[in-house]
Order: sequence, then structure tokens, then C-alpha cells
Amino acid sequence: MQKIKTKSFKSAKSMWFYIGFMALPMLQFIIFYIGVNFNSFLLAFRNIVFNSETKRYDYFWTFNNFTNWFKDTNEFELICQTLKISLKTYAIMLIVGVPLGLFFAYYIFKKLPGSMFFRFMLFMPSIIASIVLVTIFRYFTDYVVPELLKLFNVKLETTLLSSKTTRYVTVMFYNIFVSFGTSVLLYSNKMASISPEMTEAAELDGANAFQEFFHIVLPQVFSTLSVFLITGIAALFTNEINNFSFFNYNWKPDTATLGFLMYFRTQKAKADISQYPPLAALGLMMSAIAIPLTFLVRWLLNKYGPSED
Repeated sequence: MQKIKTKSFKSAKSMWFYIGFMALPMLQFIIFYIGVNFNSFLLAFRNIVFNSETKRYDYFWTFNNFTNWFKDTNEFELICQTLKISLKTYAIMLIVGVPLGLFFAYYIFKKLPGSMFFRFMLFMPSIIASIVLVTIFRYFTDYVVPELLKLFNVKLETTLLSSKTTRYVTVMFYNIFVSFGTSVLLYSNKMASISPEMTEAAELDGANAFQEFFHIVLPQVFSTLSVFLITGIAALFTNEINNFSFFNYNWKPDTATLGFLMYFRTQKAKADISQYPPLAALGLMMSAIAIPLTFLVRWLLNKYGPSED
């Protein structure tokens, strides 16, 4: 009897520990997601019309906010255009940004020449305010790059951010660079926790740097890598790739993502609340796609990703 009571007490204690441990994140989710976005959920199903007689807004329940995005040819083309840029941006960050972040972190982990300099330079964008860093980057592309190219007898007709052929590439170069800060820091910290005996044993067995990276280091940091992959999917439709910092309210079709479209339209509406319901509906549709897609990617990474063992 005494054993049964002890087990029951331990089970209850574990349950209360779990409840207490999960209380804070659940409270944050309720306040900062459901609470903050609750009005947006309602707006998605409302039609707001200004009544000139009463000088007030009239509210009607409707589903037209969802269908109008597809019925209006111009709006549908705009969604397709910005969605294409959003998907292309995610693909570039996945194919270029993630591998480069891992390799830079591995370079720092091996303490090769200049590793601390790279650690400082790659983390610096996380310290400096975004608008300040964009201003510095714009000055570099507008004045420094043309002077450097003159040394190779190359003359630019316009600046890199003014030309349609180079604008998107320039913006993506900046976004890849600023993305290194947090990712490289977390990757390198995770790599530092790898047991030295594992890497020493691999070296004794004749493994080169690439074999050590792919067979020992990568499986050990995969849990950290999966966090960035999952959050990247979650932010797929909200990432505005610093369009506002670069171009303010000037719409650039070749760099505007779906996230910037919603931000741009919201700011353009200003105090006209009748413009908010279609944007709320668009955000709700994107959430309906992003949420299950995020869970799917998480499940695939957990199932087929390399194990630390």
C-alpha cells in the first residue's frame, strides 16, 4: 500500500510540475496571439461601410472578404506576384543562407584563422538597429560599390537598388547577411557542446573535415537547425525582407513580398477601417496554410532528420 501511495504522489507532483511549466507559454499564447489577433479574426468576416447619413460605420457579416481576392483579377495577380517572391525568398534563404550559416559556424567551431573576426562581423547586424544598418548598406551600394567597379573598368548606369535587374539580388544579399547573426551564434554554441572525444576519434579513423561535418557535427546540431527551418516556414507569408527599411512606402514590384503587401495596404488605409477586413481575411487565409504546413515540416524533420545518437 505504501508503494502505491508513493507512486500516486510522484505522478501528481509530475502533473503539477508540467502544468506550472506550461502555464507561462500558454498564457503568452493566449494574450499575445489570440488576444491580440481576436479582432482581426472578427474583421475577416465583416463588411464595414461608412454611412454618410449617420456619419458612422455600419457592420455586416460576410464571406466576400475571402472571395474578392480571387474574383478581382488585379488583386489575384498581385497575390500571385507577391507570393512568388515570398516563395523565391524562402528558397534562397534555405539553399544559400542555411548552408552558409552552418559552414561559418563550423569554421568558428574549428577555431581556424580569423574565426573570432567572423563571429563578431556576422553577429554585428543583430546589435545594430535595422534602419541604421540599412542606411549604412545603402551608402555602401550607392557610393562605394560604383567606385570599386571603376577599378575594373565597369561603370554602373544607376545604383544597385535603383536598377530592376540588381535590386532584388542586392536586397537578398543584405537579408542573407543579417540572418547570420543569431543562427551562426546558436550553431557555433551547439557545436561547442560536442564532445571532443567524438571529433578526435573521427580524426584518428581518417575522417576529413567534410566527413566530420556531415557525419558528426551536422547530426549534433540538427535540433537547432530544425528550429530555424520550422520558424522559417511559420514566417513564410509575413517576411517583408526589409522592404520598408529600404524603400519606405515606395512600392517595388520586384521585391515586394506577401508580408510587405499586407503591411503596405494596412499603412495605406490609415484611419479608414473599411479597408481592414479584406487584409484580415488575407492574413487568415495565409495562416490557414502556414499553420498545418509548419506542423508538417516539424513532423518530417523529427521523423527523417538525423539523430544525435
